[in-house]
Amino acid sequence: MPKEKNFHVRKFSPTRRILADYNDVAASLNRVYGLVEIDVTKALAKIEEIEKQENYKVSMTGWVAKCISQAVTENKHLNSFRKGGRKIVVFNNVDISIIVEITTKSGKKVPYNYVIRKVETKSVKKISDEIRTAQDKKIEEQEQLTRGTSTYMALYSLLPRFFRRFVIRTIITNPYRLKKLIGTVGITSLGMFIKGQGGWAVPFPDKTLNIALGGIKDSVIVKDGKIEEIKILCTTFLIDHNIVDGAPAARFISRLTELMGDAAYLEDLEKV
Repeated sequence: MPKEKNFHVRKFSPTRRILADYNDVAASLNRVYGLVEIDVTKALAKIEEIEKQENYKVSMTGWVAKCISQAVTENKHLNSFRKGGRKIVVFNNVDISIIVEITTKSGKKVPYNYVIRKVETKSVKKISDEIRTAQDKKIEEQEQLTRGTSTYMALYSLLPRFFRRFVIRTIITNPYRLKKLIGTVGITSLGMFIKGQGGWAVPFPDKTLNIALGGIKDSVIVKDGKIEEIKILCTTFLIDHNIVDGAPAARFISRLTELMGDAAYLEDLEKV
């Protein structure tokens, strides 16, 4: 340790310890990656038009979640988890987890996993309003994971590391508990932090389907012999290849690309 103190030490909190254990276990799971550029020119123009004409700001993440729910509903294998070595549990409702940044009662900004339940039954407006309500929550920092009780967190932090990882792995391989805690599909959205530039993000593979929304970049294409400027959303897909074969995965991505490219559900924000 240096004699001159030009640094400071802070506590690695029980919350961060749980997240570190969870991330280590999730990172060990096998997934295939796909990097796809999705044309969102029409959608962005429509969202801007809605804000000007109706004074309502559509949540980009909420709109994407709605499109994903439709594509997943049409490709149900993406909405499933393995149960042991012999079974796959396929869920009917699409529960999508997103990460929102909320402020604790002490004024600290922390990431918060929020699950939008039964997304396929909700409109873009309802989803957008639900996300904003979640963002406006005020919580104690330990509620970031415990959702109101710190008893289990205190006990968890006392366990040896190998046993903590065993607990996490038990949770992450139980489809019913996993759905209750973090939904069936995961979205990580970094576009709000890297506006005006492209960029890819790679989420943790804790579900059969995880999607990361990166930056939006300007691009050009040749259409009908003319050069056209478009907006491209850099999108990363992580899919459990043990459950979903390549062809169904490709059909899902193709369908999602079609829905987003056509600005689906933005003509009528109340449409389910």
